[in-house]
Amino acid sequence: MTASASSEDVTALDAPPAHPDDASSLCTLQDRLEAGDEAAFERIFRRLSPSVFRFVCGMVENEALADDITQDTFAKLWTIRDRMDKVESLKAYLFQMARHRVYNHQRDQQVRRDSEATLEDTHPDASPPPPDQALDADMLRALLERWIADLPDRQREALTLRRQKHLSHDEIAEIMGISPSTVNNHLVRAMKALRGRLREHRPDLLA
Repeated sequence: MTASASSEDVTALDAPPAHPDDASSLCTLQDRLEAGDEAAFERIFRRLSPSVFRFVCGMVENEALADDITQDTFAKLWTIRDRMDKVESLKAYLFQMARHRVYNHQRDQQVRRDSEATLEDTHPDASPPPPDQALDADMLRALLERWIADLPDRQREALTLRRQKHLSHDEIAEIMGISPSTVNNHLVRAMKALRGRLREHRPDLLA
């Protein structure tokens, strides 16, 4: 073996690993991140931000909003970099942080909608919708979205990824960090809850 390396060898050594999600590589970058290494943070961002972005897109279906949440997630990661010694999986931890921010956004949006609805109900010119519009398709669709928003977080997340992004049980399991059988349990319970709500309002649709 020679003591010097060719330019190709140097390039190969400097290149990122062939498998971006390799655990040992991410562990090394995490150690460097905890020490305040900005270069390590940038490599983590380049490596994991596409996955986080796709994950958030699956929950909010709005690329601009997903990008904002992704950026916010990594900004938060940098601010807490010195408190991550107990984090076992950096990728799973980022997904958890992103999920929390999506839930916060959805909660804030729901509060805003409820406030607007309350204002409309108390407006002096407001009047109840005609009976023939109460159970039309748009109303049922709105009710369905409200019922989905009321589901437990994990059930809502699994259902959203399945219903809107058409992901498989295995793909959903990877994103949520659970087993495919647990994904199935969440979906079954979510659908059971939605059928129960629908039965209360339109039993004829389930006849």
